[in-house]
Amino acid sequence: MNRKHPPSIWTESNLDLVLLVCIAGCGSRWQATVVAPDGSLYAVDRRVLEDLSDFAEEGHGIPLERVLWQAGHPLVERITVTGPGGEHHEFQWAAVADDAWWLDGGQLAVGGDQFPASRLEVEAPSSLGQVQASITDLAPTVAAALQLPTPTPNKGEPLKIPASSHVMLLFLDGLGYLRYVEALDEGLVPNLAALGEPRMGLTVYPPSTSVASAALLTGAPPEVNAVDRRGIRKTETETLFDIVSAAGLDVVAIEGEALAFNLRNSKMQLSGDRDGNGSTDDNVLANALAALEDGTPDLFYVHFHGIDDAGHTYGPGVPEEEAAIRQVDAAVGQLVEALPPGTLVIAFADHGMHRVEEEGRLGNHGHLIERDMLIPIWVVGK
Repeated sequence: MNRKHPPSIWTESNLDLVLLVCIAGCGSRWQATVVAPDGSLYAVDRRVLEDLSDFAEEGHGIPLERVLWQAGHPLVERITVTGPGGEHHEFQWAAVADDAWWLDGGQLAVGGDQFPASRLEVEAPSSLGQVQASITDLAPTVAAALQLPTPTPNKGEPLKIPASSHVMLLFLDGLGYLRYVEALDEGLVPNLAALGEPRMGLTVYPPSTSVASAALLTGAPPEVNAVDRRGIRKTETETLFDIVSAAGLDVVAIEGEALAFNLRNSKMQLSGDRDGNGSTDDNVLANALAALEDGTPDLFYVHFHGIDDAGHTYGPGVPEEEAAIRQVDAAVGQLVEALPPGTLVIAFADHGMHRVEEEGRLGNHGHLIERDMLIPIWVVGK
């Protein structure tokens, strides 16, 4: 028996409509991969970008650096993007980090150009292989020195330390590792040089004071302590100060004119620019020396802001910034001299600084580049 087929409803216009719907649906299900440092593939799709949507900037997408950090990259020198047709795009990261975005539709926008991406490879600078420590290692190091437990979410590792009865944390804001090496060659830092060769350390992303402070105090990275961007100035995570204070020990913190991060469970003193010379570092030093006259605290935290302030205003490597480095170095010398034997000195930076030409400033930080991410860390017993 012959069967008659019903007349086809798939007219040319209908077929065009179905094709458009299919294209739209397929476009929402894109996927790309980022090659992680260990060679594994980190899949990126719409869901991943939605999870990072809190970091989206108005008029842009998700900062590409966010995805690179999520994929495990702590330092970036060059990226190579391969498109679905095999085309390649290569970029020096320091030149494009300010203007690199992953868009909702799966495309990348880098330096004003947009293109599809199927695979992204990262080349790290050779210095990554020389890194010896992380800013997250400092909380467990201090805890070990004072024979206390580490903060609950700690992810760092205690550094090798000499026996000590007190600990001083010297916070050298903005003095990145590469800038320290330059300052050493220029003879600007004789007192820091006297502490010996520092470890090359890594800070956390984004490299900024509040984010690094949280990592310093908790021993945990931003994705754990929830301080994952500028502007967040406190953490609910247990901190080193919480542990030390709960043990009945003294925690004294000397800050600049404003509190960069909540230093709960410390005896905190702000140091305004009382003499009007444009810097609080001399006031920080005076307050720190006065505190030592009353007896060395079990944990003594001293934060110098001048190098960072000068770097932002004038840029790194100029006379005004060099003067700030000299001043902080001299202050370090005076404080170390005033400490009693048996004190563990940990001097460190939170981030570095690179030159920019932006309105109101000639230096900035915040990227996965050597000048911003590499920091010096000294651990010395007196």
